[in-house]
Amino acid sequence: MVPDPTIWYRIIPKRSLSNLVVSSSGIYTCLFFTTTYISLRKRMLHTIPAKVFFVATIVMYANCTTHVAINLYRLLQGYVYQRTTVGPENYFADLGRWDNIVHDALNALMTWMGDSLIIYRCYLVWDNNIYIVILPALLLIVSIVSNSVALHLFTQVPLGTIFGPSLVAWMRTIYATAFAQNALTTGLIAYRIWRQEMNSRRAGLRSKESSSDSLLPAIRIIVDSAALYMALLLCLIVLYAINHNGQFVMQEASVPAIGIVFCSISLRLSLRSYAIWKTSGGQVSVNLKWTEPTDLDTSIEDTPYRR
Repeated sequence: MVPDPTIWYRIIPKRSLSNLVVSSSGIYTCLFFTTTYISLRKRMLHTIPAKVFFVATIVMYANCTTHVAINLYRLLQGYVYQRTTVGPENYFADLGRWDNIVHDALNALMTWMGDSLIIYRCYLVWDNNIYIVILPALLLIVSIVSNSVALHLFTQVPLGTIFGPSLVAWMRTIYATAFAQNALTTGLIAYRIWRQEMNSRRAGLRSKESSSDSLLPAIRIIVDSAALYMALLLCLIVLYAINHNGQFVMQEASVPAIGIVFCSISLRLSLRSYAIWKTSGGQVSVNLKWTEPTDLDTSIEDTPYRR
């Protein structure tokens, strides 16, 4: 059954208002400032990776804030300033407008930053093994190319043709590659941490009963957070495949969702590190190097968690 093309125009006003509410980013704002406070208060920026993630978190929040501002601008233009001259339906159906291009470009930029960070985290967890992240990096390149082509096509397609044949292949590629890349990198990170935990137990460095220094909670933190974004991507894939307009709302929700994922990972790992520090009396920290069981190395240093 072919969907009625006029439905797309009738749903635009409701969709725009929903987008503004969904992308208001209230939860993201709370997590961002909490994560920033903890990172600065506990002086956790003494390594290069920590600085990279901290700067990226700030850039991602600025990107999300700009995205909300653009949504507000478009809402006022469509329903207030150009209501009588252009009309809300024609305004929002024009994919080639500069504000729509900027709006979608910010969405794509947020996705690229999020995907790049998870690839970088995977690279670190696998002891700077560049070969492990070759496939995820290639998927990221495909995503960047697909997004760029789609943005270019927005300036050429007729009004309201987001489900048009010239865009379908590129939009499906964008969602599919993002989902595959996140599933792959999350799986690689979880497997690496799990294998290190098993190696430590076999070497007698950690008992099965001990949970205070177990690495398994880190797997749950990363997988739980990644599952939020992957579920959203799966919804986008399904909704776009059936030409459902609900994909617009899911697309808007993806911008703060990416920020929420990375802030929640940083925040939960920081809180767990602090809990372990308190359990040990603030005297020692255990650093495990990512090596094989035959040469597993651990070091116990007098490096208390900074207040």
